[in-house]
Amino acid sequence: MESLKKFENDFEIIVSDGGSNDTTLEICKRQKVVLVTSGKGRGNQLNKGAAAASGNVLLFLHADTFLPDNAFELLDEFFMNDNNSICRFLLGFDINHWLLDICGSFSKYDTVFTRFGDSGIAVRKSFYEKLNGFRERNGFEDVEFFSNAASNLRNKSIHILPSKVISSARRFIENGPMRQKLINASLFAGYLFNVKPEALSHAYNKKLNQKRRTSLIVFLRYPQIGKVKTRLAETTTKEFALHFYKKCADKIMNEIKRIARINKYVFYSEKEEFGKVKKWLGGKFYYAHQKGDDLGGRMKDAFQQVFSHGAEKVVIVGTDIPDLNRTIIEQAISELDKNDVVIGPSKDGGYYLLGMKKMYNDLFDDIKFSSHSVLSETIFKIEKLGLRYSLLPQLQDIDTEEELVHWLQNGSGSPIRKDIDFVYNLINGRINQRCAHCGE
Repeated sequence: MESLKKFENDFEIIVSDGGSNDTTLEICKRQKVVLVTSGKGRGNQLNKGAAAASGNVLLFLHADTFLPDNAFELLDEFFMNDNNSICRFLLGFDINHWLLDICGSFSKYDTVFTRFGDSGIAVRKSFYEKLNGFRERNGFEDVEFFSNAASNLRNKSIHILPSKVISSARRFIENGPMRQKLINASLFAGYLFNVKPEALSHAYNKKLNQKRRTSLIVFLRYPQIGKVKTRLAETTTKEFALHFYKKCADKIMNEIKRIARINKYVFYSEKEEFGKVKKWLGGKFYYAHQKGDDLGGRMKDAFQQVFSHGAEKVVIVGTDIPDLNRTIIEQAISELDKNDVVIGPSKDGGYYLLGMKKMYNDLFDDIKFSSHSVLSETIFKIEKLGLRYSLLPQLQDIDTEEELVHWLQNGSGSPIRKDIDFVYNLINGRINQRCAHCGE
């Protein structure tokens, strides 16, 4: 509902609640929208909402779906023609994954296999009434409605508007994209072969009892010369800074790939990096662009998005801590069994890892990120909230040459240490006392 506030068009918002036991009712009161209640079943919900509507055009939208910026311009243009009765949008998801991208790409075709309510259903109210609304059944009421509509149209097809709605990928992420797609396909086959709706609903719920509830977020930047470890590059070289960052990132990403039974997200820094990042890391991750004005805002947004996908434990890490490894990440996940928050402190006063069991916005608000007080400020807020927390081993965050030399000279067991030491010596042409103030 917050996302709808950006539209200045004249429209009413009706929320049709099927008996939820969450905070839906409180949210509706706070947002001052029309609320109707119905029995269970989406068809029943949709019909109840339509009955409460006063407009001439109805737009049925799932609660976890967001409209494109030009949605109402497209709808106004479409329904300006009195001969047009029904349309839908293209479909996109709030996270990038190769299988979801394929699913979304097929939404440009109008077939019985692509006519789902996830894309939104915009219909003239008089036409909706002619169709007698949605059939009140357990599942596929949207498919049936579209099919009924198409059979009543002269050209027998549903018009597709040229912009995407963005739908939550929650179901796909909880169950795994491939598994969820196979479940959907088997249920749809059952629908086509007239299996009873109740049996389909039972089968669906039975198949969804093993969900992945732990998620790992990786914040990174595509390794490009002059764009990474810029403070380190000032006294070494841009080439060495790139080499160091790439070695650290490759090491931790390879270790993360070996962690089983968790959802793995990559949040990349620049929007235009997506293609290069995906080519670099491959298809085993969910991808999203970092959003926010500062590091705290970007982390907050990432946590919110991942928790919205149903996660019960979420851990975030970066890619430039050379001693960070799979064991520490798995320890962090385990610590969340008995703690609300887990933190991996870094030697510069910040942290290299943060994990939570639910969303705590306060841990990102009014904190001076990228300062030496981040850790202490965060712990102060955790204690103020009365949360249980655990601290992981302290690791070295390397942003400067001095920090690099300290790390190299103190016997790190990282498998990339020898390579970094060799390249550093090669570039700088010196072995000992590598920077003016190191070791003092």
